[in-house]
Amino acid sequence: MVKSTIWKHKRNPYEIYRLILGDPRIPITQMARKLRVNPKTADIWWLHALERQIIITPRFRRKSFENFREYIYFLQVTDPHEYYNHCTTDENITYFSVHTGFCNFQIVSKKPMDPDGDIILSGPRSDYHVSIPPDRTFQKAAERIGTKLKTIDQFEHQESPLLFREESYTPWNKKKERLYDEFCNDLRKRLTRVMKRAHVNSDTIMNWVRTRNEFGHTITMFFPEGLHSYNPVTYALETEFDSVLIDLFSELPTPSVFYRVDSTLMMCIYLPFYPSPDARIIPYKILSMLQKKELVEKYTNSIIQYYSRP
Repeated sequence: MVKSTIWKHKRNPYEIYRLILGDPRIPITQMARKLRVNPKTADIWWLHALERQIIITPRFRRKSFENFREYIYFLQVTDPHEYYNHCTTDENITYFSVHTGFCNFQIVSKKPMDPDGDIILSGPRSDYHVSIPPDRTFQKAAERIGTKLKTIDQFEHQESPLLFREESYTPWNKKKERLYDEFCNDLRKRLTRVMKRAHVNSDTIMNWVRTRNEFGHTITMFFPEGLHSYNPVTYALETEFDSVLIDLFSELPTPSVFYRVDSTLMMCIYLPFYPSPDARIIPYKILSMLQKKELVEKYTNSIIQYYSRP
């Protein structure tokens, strides 16, 4: 169990996280029953986990079907902050961020675009894979990764989950699109609010929720010390061994996000600012070994400084 310095309650917040993983819309009453506490206590714990950003509200992202394409751009622009302000007015942009590293700006868009600056890397996004972080310290994670690296030659290569889907998802209509807009950044929204905003009945909503794994990914993130204690680092890698990278970086106690842009594997990991620099060495040790084993050709990285998700 990881001891969090910002969590003062008796029960481990990881227990709550596991319940949310199992059912992102689990009612507080059911959560309380499983945790064997009263609903008021469970509600306080849940709100504190959200406020401290130990658990991030479950989000939803569509798979890379042709009719759900997202387009990602890593750019070098003249004035990143000015361009950041400019992006707030574009309704097609769903995410944008300022970086320091191989690029200084990133955009995720619903449609192809002609962005400012020089394009370092761009293309449609594959399916996502987001790891479920285990309840352990970075030190323990480093030990487990070190053991795996010693036997890396015995690793059984698996097919990549980062698919580019060549077909459209059907049936899809305006009602389902409105539900996606409502749920994409908060899968726990109250039904009454969604019914009013999306103009659909409760049966339609619950059918959408029940079948969502057919067309998308539910993403629930866990950060033992709260999101603001970690620095998000984006890596661009040339490799054909996605499953190896996913297996190794999934040992970290914070979530790792994987997807592809064209032929490049993208990986976003969260490393602690403090207290130990040892944790920040972990990705370089992994990638150095994988380069020696010719499992990674080359890689580069950038640090996300700030971002917006409209």
